[in-house]
Amino acid sequence: MTSTYEEVTDSYNPDDWKKDIVNGRIICVAIDGSDDGSKAFYWTLNNLIKHSAGISNKLVLLTCNPLNASEANRMEAQALLKNYVGLVKVANIDVPLRAILLRGDVRTQLCDVADELKADLFVIGTRGLGALKRAVLGSVSDYVSKHCSCTVIIAK
Repeated sequence: MTSTYEEVTDSYNPDDWKKDIVNGRIICVAIDGSDDGSKAFYWTLNNLIKHSAGISNKLVLLTCNPLNASEANRMEAQALLKNYVGLVKVANIDVPLRAILLRGDVRTQLCDVADELKADLFVIGTRGLGALKRAVLGSVSDYVSKHCSCTVIIAK
């Protein structure tokens, strides 16, 4: 296993997460508490989950902390994931759901866990950095779009 992560979902059935290439797809969504992460989440619900009659989607919510994150940061990230799980339930959307807290470099961890889960689609937000800032600071969405083995949608 290449990813370092913690399952935040209260319970899930591993059999539900076996690859079903005929009837379903695994959709990963990166959230970080920002407006851009929220846009990615809501875009996924509105465009991929709600309107997918006949397709058995599985939704994975992901966020990441550095390896040296404090316990307070870890608890904050867990609360963020649980909040988004709650939003799915409040929207009355019945979909197999996992929430995973990754640890390490966000860019590589997002790609690694998508590979491990055999994700079909990855949705991520963007901060809208210009070319110069993106080159200097680096862009998580840019990295994921180039290195993730599945299709990546950058929600704006």
